[in-house]
Amino acid sequence: MTVNLTERMKAWIEAMGCHLCAATPEGVPYVVLGRYAAVQDGDKVAFALADDEMKVIEPVLAKNPRVAFGVSRQGGIRAAYQFKGTGEFLRSGPVFDVVSARAKEEKAIDAAAVLLVRLTELYCTKPGYEAGQRLDGMKPEELNAWERQRWKDVPRKRD
Repeated sequence: MTVNLTERMKAWIEAMGCHLCAATPEGVPYVVLGRYAAVQDGDKVAFALADDEMKVIEPVLAKNPRVAFGVSRQGGIRAAYQFKGTGEFLRSGPVFDVVSARAKEEKAIDAAAVLLVRLTELYCTKPGYEAGQRLDGMKPEELNAWERQRWKDVPRKRD
C-alpha cells in the first residue's frame, strides 16, 4: 500500500526525532533513538545513526529488515502514529552524504550510517476507538482531512 505522510507528520518526524524499533525473528525488541530524521520522497525516512546507535540494531536488521517507529519527545497522544516499513543501512551515496552532513550541522551527530526506511504501513495510535486504525490506504486528501479534524499543532524545528 502507498503510505502518504501529511505535512504535520513530516514536521513531527523531522523536528522531534523518533524511537526506532526492530525485532529479532524470535520477537526480541531492540530500540534506538533516531535523533536526526529527514523525510525522503514522501514515503521514505532517513535516520542518521552514530556508530553506537547503529551497532544496536544492525545485527537485528540483518535478520529481519522490518522497522517500526514513532515520534519522540511528545508522547503517543500528540504524535499518535506508528510508522512501519523496511530498513536498509546506507554508508555511502547521495542520500548518505546529504543526511549525514545535515545531521552533523544541525545536531552534531557523526553518522556512521543512515538507516533508510521505506514506509509500507501507517497506524493511528491515538487512545480510544481510533487506536489501531490503518491509515496507509487513505488518499492524501482524505488523510489531510482526517488529521485536520483531530490536531491543529504543527511543530517547528528547533535551532
